[in-house]
Amino acid sequence: MSTVSREEILNLLSAGKINAVEAAELLNNVSTEPEVTDKEELLKAEFDVEPEIKIVEPMPPKKPSNGGGGRWFRVRVKNLETGKNKVTVNIPMPMVKFGLKIGRQFSPELNDINFDEMYSAMGETEQGMIVDVQDEESNEHVQVFID
Repeated sequence: MSTVSREEILNLLSAGKINAVEAAELLNNVSTEPEVTDKEELLKAEFDVEPEIKIVEPMPPKKPSNGGGGRWFRVRVKNLETGKNKVTVNIPMPMVKFGLKIGRQFSPELNDINFDEMYSAMGETEQGMIVDVQDEESNEHVQVFID
């Protein structure tokens, strides 16, 4: 096989056209190919299409009814095809701040971060979307928000 994607290999395996050993060998060959760093050039060169860039407007921050800031730091990674969540992380905001304080003691590179400024920014972002990215190549929708 010339250039075969992981998805094509898995489809061949699920259809019974190749066995697990053959699939593993093919997947190993796919993963050893050099990675292209410029995705736009790859799309243009291989498929003769211009990449579509979607800009998603962040949700406007909502004022919580109790007068405090957002209560949860949430991360969602969803499969665009199936709509199912691949990753769901919910962390209470006080635990995020606590974890960052503890992390500073074990990770010297965190000492260069101005935590007072970061905590202030986290407090100002009461509720709403922080990151909303759709990656068509990996078929994932990633959202990071405070709720």
